Amino acid sequence: MHRRALAALLTLAVWPPRDAAAQGRPVLRVTGTFAGVPGREAVFDLPRLEGLGTVPLVTRTAWTGSAPQHFSGVPLARVLEAVRAEGDSLRAVALNDYAVTLPVEDATRHGAILATRHDGVPMRVRDRGPIWLLYPWTERPELDTPVFRERAIWQLAQIHVG
Repeated sequence: MHRRALAALLTLAVWPPRDAAAQGRPVLRVTGTFAGVPGREAVFDLPRLEGLGTVPLVTRTAWTGSAPQHFSGVPLARVLEAVRAEGDSLRAVALNDYAVTLPVEDATRHGAILATRHDGVPMRVRDRGPIWLLYPWTERPELDTPVFRERAIWQLAQIHVG
């Protein structure tokens, strides 16, 4: 098979595609019970996700060195509110199928955000994007624990509300 044809087939098989942010393709799927109806799904491309309203986050992370980093993204609580999600826990799944489970209170009480930009630039897959679930560790040092660091899933692609 010709290399270009093979590359095109592989691109179709990857969700979301590596250049999802640039092309307006889906970057996040949220599934679960919405407004009392089980089995629902909402799909967000980057403009739709960021259209929910972004907030800045300046924080240190265990993965980006000791200097505070400048991120922006959508508060996780705002995404759950937008789809009218109902449930007590979230299962977050990355592009490589790595998954973590976290309580909804991480969104409502602990200020988790879905970071989509680092230094104002959309995050690429190779840079932990297109979405990285982050916490305000510098602002709230009590969250800077192994439990919350383990929940900071990058290359986030799906959230299931359960």
